Amino acid sequence: MRAAWMAMAMTTLTAAACGGDDGGQIDAAAIDTPLVLVDAASDGATAIDAAVDAPPLVNPGFVTPTAVTKANSKQGGVWTELGDADWTCLGTPTADQPATTAIALTGRVTDFQTGAGVGAAPVTAFAMLTPATSLGAATSSNLAANRGDFTMTAAPLPAGVRRYGFRIDATGYLRSYDLGRYLAPGAAQSIVLAALSESTANALPAFVGVTRDPTRGMTVGRMVDCQGRAVSNAVAAISTTAGTATLPAGAETFYFSAGSTSLPVRHTQAATMNKDGLFAVLDVVPVAPAYVQVWGFRTAAELTSGTLTLLAEAPVVAEANAASAIDLAPRRAP
Repeated sequence: MRAAWMAMAMTTLTAAACGGDDGGQIDAAAIDTPLVLVDAASDGATAIDAAVDAPPLVNPGFVTPTAVTKANSKQGGVWTELGDADWTCLGTPTADQPATTAIALTGRVTDFQTGAGVGAAPVTAFAMLTPATSLGAATSSNLAANRGDFTMTAAPLPAGVRRYGFRIDATGYLRSYDLGRYLAPGAAQSIVLAALSESTANALPAFVGVTRDPTRGMTVGRMVDCQGRAVSNAVAAISTTAGTATLPAGAETFYFSAGSTSLPVRHTQAATMNKDGLFAVLDVVPVAPAYVQVWGFRTAAELTSGTLTLLAEAPVVAEANAASAIDLAPRRAP
């Protein structure tokens, strides 16, 4: 599954295949656990009723959906709803295999908005749950003929982890994290990463009337179902607790327009995930651990009862003046 940065800031993410989303351990028994919201802004963690008419007290973009999750595809340049999203793989064992030997990796660092190569950019690989530990390092070429290209030997992952993350540090860019990347064990392969420039980082929040706070970070992503189709009618958020929606104060989720050029829009235009499955969580306070989560109703029965299901969850890096990007697929068992 390609952990895309949204190939350009003004276009949609490329399709992602179904797979485990964090490479770590999850509690498969918790897949069907009803949503418990915690107001991190209150004095002490306070559980919030998850009834349909009771949105959380923090993050206006994390509301209770009013419809069952749907699957969508882009046909002839237009996003089309195909029917209910497929969650049959939720909680089933992942087919991902851990990388137990070094991987010969070639790649390219690109600009999030323009797609042009970014030269002289240090790139560091790490295991998804330990971003401070290097599993490989390289610096992208700054030559005109191959600007942005790099080669790296990625060390094996530690036990229990199946996915890599990559950190990109480049002049004029936010520290950019490309997360949840699956590399097939042993095989030489190639990867495309993207870095978010300071100018683009300021422009994306401006679309929804928000001024970027450099003391906070952002996470952008896309959700697909078990068939790799974009999901609508779900909600996304950053949580400080795995398996539970513990929402940090100030963070706010926005969804995209699902137009020919997909842009983040205000809550009045898209209160929940649109047909392109794209979302951005802005003003994320620096905190660890941090998890990006997607919740939604799989069936009409869940909608009627108001029982939200945790559809996807993966660790992310919540860091000041930094951006994380990840493609999310249904939660899988180890």
